[in-house]
Amino acid sequence: MNKPKTPKSSQYLDVYLGALKEPWGAYCAALGKKPGAAIKEAIEQQLAKAEKAPEAKTYQQTGEAPDGEVKVRFEILLTPSEKAAIQERAELERCSQRRWVIDAIRAGLTREPQFGMKEIEALGESNYQLLSIGRNLNQVARAMNEGRRDSVTIESIERLRQIIDAHTDKVSGAIRASLERWNIE
Repeated sequence: MNKPKTPKSSQYLDVYLGALKEPWGAYCAALGKKPGAAIKEAIEQQLAKAEKAPEAKTYQQTGEAPDGEVKVRFEILLTPSEKAAIQERAELERCSQRRWVIDAIRAGLTREPQFGMKEIEALGESNYQLLSIGRNLNQVARAMNEGRRDSVTIESIERLRQIIDAHTDKVSGAIRASLERWNIE
């Protein structure tokens, strides 16, 4: 079985180097290599290294810890600035430093958001809005089933769409905030 041939032009990589072009050319000349060959060699080395690296494992959170599960003490030493930063972030998240550290660890292990109080409140409000939308849709469906199509207007459907859009934005913002808070600047 023959593989379809890839057009030769799609096998090339164009890279804008800007001010790096001249020092890169000089560096490659000192090595006795053409710039393109040196880049290809660097890419091959990175790919070989990536093949050897074990895939990062993601853990799954199974819910609450069983009542009888014993907690294990784990002590870490922080610089004063790290401790102060954790204190500041915990205050922003309205939680204890201990809770903040546990959430950071869980977010790193599970790659899932660990919601703070602000996000939990936003999601609770959002769920309340969704329940309201569900009731409105039931009323619309009932009116349509009873033949009262005049009570269903484009404006009423548009209002529901706006509420759903607002809900989606609120939930997306809460999830993004929960995930992004673990990024270290």
